[in-house]
Amino acid sequence: MFATNAMQTDFHVHYAATLAISLKENIQIETENGKEEYRVALVGPNTYHRTVSPGKEMVALLIDPETYEYSSISEYAEMGKVKRLDVSEFQHLIERLWDLYYGKLKDQEVWDLHLDLLRSVYPFQKLTKSIDERIIQIAEMIRKEIPDSIRMKEIGKHFSVSEDRLIRLFKENLGIPLRRYLLWVRILESAKLLKEGKNLTEAAHAAGFSDSAHFTRTFKENFGFVPSLFFGHLKSIELRFCEIE
Repeated sequence: MFATNAMQTDFHVHYAATLAISLKENIQIETENGKEEYRVALVGPNTYHRTVSPGKEMVALLIDPETYEYSSISEYAEMGKVKRLDVSEFQHLIERLWDLYYGKLKDQEVWDLHLDLLRSVYPFQKLTKSIDERIIQIAEMIRKEIPDSIRMKEIGKHFSVSEDRLIRLFKENLGIPLRRYLLWVRILESAKLLKEGKNLTEAAHAAGFSDSAHFTRTFKENFGFVPSLFFGHLKSIELRFCEIE
């Protein structure tokens, strides 16, 4: 989730959908069909676009298309298109969005806000189910052992589950495919190492990417920006990882 008044990107396509909310004035999003102004916009996955809104306070929430949360609002997002949403549905969240913008929210409050934003698109229910203990252990093992725990067949053997069954169970229990979860863990691990001062090559290899170019490409595909915007001497954004139980 980005809170910024300097959103000015080149034309790009990224895997995530984006919920963009202007806190005061309209923002401008341009696609191949021209420029449009929005207070709230839902940018579908793989949409060729750019946002040109310097000096305008806004929040952009990037949403992985393979998650339970995205599937719950997916009928409101069209692949490759930008949809205008009614700002009145989000008005009750504006004060908290300003708090986010000024860095006043705690991690749990940020997490709750992102869910409230998504539920303002469509009021879906929380994913409530008893999670298979094996899946919890596998998810924890992946986070601890990246990049070594990348062979799903071996993970399955360790927990006496076939690879196909493991993949199915993971999606059913956590709402995101195992391969996708593994990619997110790698990206976040690389990002944390960069924040700690590692260089791009060190961080990429430590998280299991083949090289720094592979990591940079993957990062941009998921977030729409290159890592140097967030890390190193070129960084222009304060970065916070919100980790909750």
